[in-house]
Amino acid sequence: MAKVYDVRGYLGSVGVTTPVSTVHTWVNIRANPALCGADFVGANAHAFYDGGRTSGQAGDFVFKTVVPALKAACPGKKVYITESGWPSRGGNNGVAVPSVADEQNALLNLNCANRDDTSVSVYAFEYDDQLWKGNDNERSFGIFGKINLGTAFAPC
Repeated sequence: MAKVYDVRGYLGSVGVTTPVSTVHTWVNIRANPALCGADFVGANAHAFYDGGRTSGQAGDFVFKTVVPALKAACPGKKVYITESGWPSRGGNNGVAVPSVADEQNALLNLNCANRDDTSVSVYAFEYDDQLWKGNDNERSFGIFGKINLGTAFAPC
């Protein structure tokens, strides 16, 4: 948090008044409320890594588990879910199964859940697969060129 405060102070000293924050996993923020000292809460929240959720539960996971926990840990702070998505390949994690169909289903489910709570911004993770990452789950969150965006972001 010292870096956030330093950046905020420096920007203010040159006349820039923009919100400054950092991003952590939601469980890290929940466990360390000192991370709430920034101007907003930036959290990564992937239902896949919970292991107890299917792709069809991704939206409920974010909006009924993660967001209430973050709002309780950081009262009064704007919440941004800076990463959420689902892998298209790799190993299962409990009931969470990676596949292109599940990735598409998770994004649709997140989109529909966000419709019910527009106070929280959710960013889909990520543009394309990142083959340099350590395992197939981590490598395969890419969206473009792999899933049907019209279906994944269809009206709910």
